[in-house]
Amino acid sequence: MATYIISLDPTAYTDNADGATSITNAGGTITKTYSFPFTYKVDIEEAEMGVLTIAESSLESESLTAEASYNIDHLKYLSNDAGSLATAYNPSSTGATESVYLIDTGVNTTHDEFTGATVTNLHTNFGDYADASGHGTGMASLIVGQNIGSAPNGTLFNVKALDSVSTSATVGSMIDALDAILTHHNANVPSKTKTVCCCWTTSKNNLLDLKFAELEDNNLIVICAAGNDGLDTDTYSPAGLDRVMTVGSHNSSYVVGPFGANATFGSGSVTNIGEEVDIYTIGSNVNIASNSANSSYVNANGTSISTAIIAGLSLQYIDAYPDASARVIKSYMTSEGSVDNRGANLTVDSNLLTSANVAITGLKKSVGVSPQVGDLELASVPSGLVLEVANGAVATANVEINSSASNVEVLAFSPTPPWVTWNNSGLITANTQANFANVTVPGRYHFAVKGTVSGVTLVEEYSIGVYQTDANELDTSSEFYYDSDNASYDQVVNFNATKGE
Repeated sequence: MATYIISLDPTAYTDNADGATSITNAGGTITKTYSFPFTYKVDIEEAEMGVLTIAESSLESESLTAEASYNIDHLKYLSNDAGSLATAYNPSSTGATESVYLIDTGVNTTHDEFTGATVTNLHTNFGDYADASGHGTGMASLIVGQNIGSAPNGTLFNVKALDSVSTSATVGSMIDALDAILTHHNANVPSKTKTVCCCWTTSKNNLLDLKFAELEDNNLIVICAAGNDGLDTDTYSPAGLDRVMTVGSHNSSYVVGPFGANATFGSGSVTNIGEEVDIYTIGSNVNIASNSANSSYVNANGTSISTAIIAGLSLQYIDAYPDASARVIKSYMTSEGSVDNRGANLTVDSNLLTSANVAITGLKKSVGVSPQVGDLELASVPSGLVLEVANGAVATANVEINSSASNVEVLAFSPTPPWVTWNNSGLITANTQANFANVTVPGRYHFAVKGTVSGVTLVEEYSIGVYQTDANELDTSSEFYYDSDNASYDQVVNFNATKGE
């Protein structure tokens, strides 16, 4: 008899009690029932599992070896288009009142970076919360560090799920950690979007991916590292999961490829890439808190670095748009990074494309963008998903166009679909009961609006999501824009608009 983590198919059982009874009748002994629906830790023979209808399962003891990699300059890349670091960093939000769960090797809160920071121990698989490797401490410093963190006023919950020496875990211990996060989230205003930060990758595990997807179902935005092997993210967990926000790295020249000063392909670690990578930020020669002394720092490289920075950035967005869901926050972050004339700055090392065996046409080119004090705004709501509507319904949203904006209009090359109306005050109406021929459901439908503010022409690209029965369908749906010349819908492959003209 062995111990398994079992996630039953929810369509085969009426409720959790029914699922538990089925496991018992099969000969299994349930030792833990998780907050995740239809998910149990079970002592059972493999043959006995054959009578159960299982979505995913894994041995509790299956080993997961996480790949974890390690100046204030990195923050300036969040506000600077050119990467010269000449632009001052002055964010309009510092993540106040927002929460992030850091799944890592623990946090040494005695470091000077955490003097005044809010770090709360939530869960540990190892009897303590200390960090022998320094990885978790470094990542925490990039999130809530008082000098180098992108969200210094946020609250970080320390989830020590990785061994602080070997950065290893088991499937069971990782599921326990995710369950602790879900339990805490559900007990603390579950309607409020929160962030889960995973600065590591492991080999593909379908059960693990399923549980991360279920965190997203519960309004937790999961931000995870692409990995550092120069390969396709699709073969990793949770990086290869479409539902999460996967983060890749660029260097100081906005090149996606190897890390470190003067690094060349083959000379060191290289960011993973693939269609699942949603956003990039600096991941080369970034200053982080060091484990060697409470006042020391060290330069570090890797997608772990980029992921921690983006996790803090998500707290900025949640603070700025507190009523937005995890799905909408993700769309704001990725869309702003594409339409702000920044994603076009990215180039990809040709050797990396060969190594990962991916086509550049399938890659997203979004870069982390921090809303800054004094930024010109065309509308109160930034680019991204602004409306979710069920097929057969009518819904409205208002992005609130700046009252001082002039020459406001929908761009001719990116018009509204026939079933969407727009007025120049920012009111959007989606009527899926009329003019709805040839529309793919679920799907996201883009259009772009421009206007002039203080003599500068600005563009926002909005999308409307249409779903069949559940808005979660939009997490993995295709994206389209309306081709008015041919009265048809064209699928978005790699769509980057320009925000400034």
